[in-house]
Amino acid sequence: MRIGIVSDIHADAAALRRALEDMPSTDMLLCPGDAISEYRFCADTVELLRRAGVVCIQGNHELVLFGGRNPAYLQKCRDTFAAESLDFLARAPLRREIECDGATILMVHASPWEPHDEYIYSGSARLKQFADLPYDLVCFGHTHVPFVERAGSVLVVNPGSPSQPRDRDRRGAYAIFDTETKQAAIHRFCLS
Repeated sequence: MRIGIVSDIHADAAALRRALEDMPSTDMLLCPGDAISEYRFCADTVELLRRAGVVCIQGNHELVLFGGRNPAYLQKCRDTFAAESLDFLARAPLRREIECDGATILMVHASPWEPHDEYIYSGSARLKQFADLPYDLVCFGHTHVPFVERAGSVLVVNPGSPSQPRDRDRRGAYAIFDTETKQAAIHRFCLS
């Protein structure tokens, strides 16, 4: 099976749409958080995720909106948007373990360890600790910087961001994981 991974969309429905159009055929789609921004809910983004059957978790931006740190904006969203649109992300967990076609997957937004909002980049000393986890794949976002690295038998993937890349390559990014080969690749596409 091929699994698409797209993270840190930040309420940019057009960028998500371009990523999904660019993405080759997949059997499953994952979103490790920040589908919205803490001060910008986007029903179009949520509807694209729902129609594509994307399995989502909450990132730090969903936590701000739905976790009570921004009650005035949450009330404005409740007054403006359909409950099922809000509930799609409000009910998403903070982490998710998935078994798919014999592959075990952990999806978190930033880090599986405290502090859970840690920024982990390619080459980080923290990457060695992923080797101790009982998964074939750990995918996360948060940094907007894509990479694929192996830590022991664990493949560690950050798909980057389709809307706000923060590395030298200013194109949008997503990742594809193959459950048979247990390999992943970063894919880039033009934002405009």
